[in-house]
Amino acid sequence: MLKISIVSLLFIAFAIPSLAAECLKYEPEIVELKGMVKRVVFPGRPNYENVKAGDEPEPYYVLFLSKGVCVQGDPKDDINCEAEKDVKSIQLIINDYKKYRPLLGKSVIVKGELLCAQTGHHHTNVLLQVKSMIAKPN
Repeated sequence: MLKISIVSLLFIAFAIPSLAAECLKYEPEIVELKGMVKRVVFPGRPNYENVKAGDEPEPYYVLFLSKGVCVQGDPKDDINCEAEKDVKSIQLIINDYKKYRPLLGKSVIVKGELLCAQTGHHHTNVLLQVKSMIAKPN
């Protein structure tokens, strides 16, 4: 019985840090994610609830991941303090939408910095400031 308890404790001691190590980190760390990029229209001002009911449409590119990821929060950081689990969609912050338009609907590899949603214009809990995005090779 004692042998089983020791084995269990060792497993927990080694498994928990390795799980935390798999989580992505917020800015300034650069991350690389793979998924499908799509254009999504979200409701904007004034109520951020429903475009059909009169809210302004806010089109953004969103990266849809086939497998959810976790993001490690930093309690010392006022902006990126929230940890997130099973993130499967990430709003992309892009300076030049036209540049990436040919990649819509395709599998891509995106590099950039993650950040927490801060405003009503942020429509996913985690966003990615895009540094580069390329089509995923077949």
